[in-house]
Amino acid sequence: MGVDQIWTGIHSSKILVAELTGRNPNVFYELGLAHALQQPVVLVSSNEKDVPFDVQHIRVIYYNVLDPFWGEKLIAKIAENVLSALQNPGEAILRKPV
Repeated sequence: MGVDQIWTGIHSSKILVAELTGRNPNVFYELGLAHALQQPVVLVSSNEKDVPFDVQHIRVIYYNVLDPFWGEKLIAKIAENVLSALQNPGEAILRKPV
């Protein structure tokens, strides 16, 4: 997938979900594009150390893979946060704290 396709996909999305676990450079690049476009983003990670300081002011959904119900809980939390972000996109837009 080319950068133009990624840009178009991010630009046309109502909301994005970014999985930060593992600090994947592509995810951070795409998160930066979402930031530049002021698109609402739901952040997800299995641990705090993978969440950079400059996005920690945005709510992050943390999950624990040792919990036998982690997948169900994660899906429910993501759905809840997506609905919240659709209703109040300003809360899920990456901006510098005031």
